[in-house]
Amino acid sequence: MITQQIHVQWDGPFSLEDIKQMHQQSDYGLYQVYGTHVVYGSNILLYIGKASCQTFGTRILQHSKWGYVPDEKELKVYVGRFAGNEQISDDEWSRQISIAEKLLIYTHSPALNSSNINSVGGDVPIDSHVYNWGNRRNLLPEVSALRYLYDDNEHFPTYQVFGGKLA
Repeated sequence: MITQQIHVQWDGPFSLEDIKQMHQQSDYGLYQVYGTHVVYGSNILLYIGKASCQTFGTRILQHSKWGYVPDEKELKVYVGRFAGNEQISDDEWSRQISIAEKLLIYTHSPALNSSNINSVGGDVPIDSHVYNWGNRRNLLPEVSALRYLYDDNEHFPTYQVFGGKLA
């Protein structure tokens, strides 16, 4: 099986004021937001989102969710730009951004995300593998759909522990 490798290069932290300036050709990808949540505490992962058809500067500032945090000025944003060894088409880039966003939300369960936390549907291929590079903050360095989405009897029908009794 050939793995769909998705590489994300993370950078940050940035304030919302810094993000307002992000409108360059490279200002697309994923973002994660950290701050204080009234239930979960301070400096936690609040949200993972994507900016695929609009820049970080446009997309992140559209959120009304930040009103739920005690101090919007304390938010820290990390942006993830996609990387790799070969250029890919805009359509493929957008597809990879969507796959990576769904898989990262499902795996990390950010406090303010409501979609993709319990299920990502059938549109994340089993061979998807996300590598988080750079300043990834609290994200796992690697996340695979096989490990997190398909840990079931259908895909592992003959799974067994070899070599005797478990301790």
